[in-house]
Amino acid sequence: MTLRGFAGHTRLGIPLMAHDGGPGAPPGRSHPWTRLGIAAGSVLVVVAVVSCSSAGRPGPSHPSSGTPSPSAAKTSAGPASTNAPVTGSALGPSACVTTGSAAAGSGPWKLISPRTLCGLPLFDSAQYVQSGQSLASMDKMLFSLNDVGPVTATVTLTYQSPKTPNFYRSVAFVGFQGTFRPAAAINAMELPSYTYTNEPPGPHGGMLACGRTQGAWDCVWATPSTVCEIEILDTTGELTGANIAVNAVRIRDALEAPA
Repeated sequence: MTLRGFAGHTRLGIPLMAHDGGPGAPPGRSHPWTRLGIAAGSVLVVVAVVSCSSAGRPGPSHPSSGTPSPSAAKTSAGPASTNAPVTGSALGPSACVTTGSAAAGSGPWKLISPRTLCGLPLFDSAQYVQSGQSLASMDKMLFSLNDVGPVTATVTLTYQSPKTPNFYRSVAFVGFQGTFRPAAAINAMELPSYTYTNEPPGPHGGMLACGRTQGAWDCVWATPSTVCEIEILDTTGELTGANIAVNAVRIRDALEAPA
């Protein structure tokens, strides 16, 4: 079995950490972070993310100096609370709409770490940070095997709603910055055994593909300077299904900025 096949296989069979704060056990595979499905040191690697790749993933324990990690985002943007209320904007089908027009062009682009995403607060527990870094390390190996290109920085973040009886949303991502071959990057990041559809990439250009996985929706975008995978869980279905492509572009606009 290839490394890509192994990575895709192992990340499907674990419970999502994000669902520790959700309304119940996930229906199978959740976030991209679950794609590791293996222990990283003493930490169970569970991927509750929307992976989005932006070159240069740091090692599992030592993020590179250029990597804005969830903890770094917390420091720069103020403390993030997992108990923060989810605003009304997070409850409707347009939760990911941002004010102002999105930047357009051919790049280069960089990944940023907003304090909230789609109305959801940043969730940056130590376990999530470790899981994201472990997943990033696995993806860098996939990049190497598939001649995707060198990574110079990595961003791994998870945003999720607090506990509620009948509502749960999570957006997780793993992103890389560097110099990439977009088509090779998309191919390396897509999960095996699932069907992805090419979608309009939005004003930032590049390539975008989305597919439904077991219990979540997974989207990957790639440009010559960024690669990112995001995974969305939404018990209402308002952000996914027929709306997945447009919301993936909206999320991308919030996570990617001119370099």
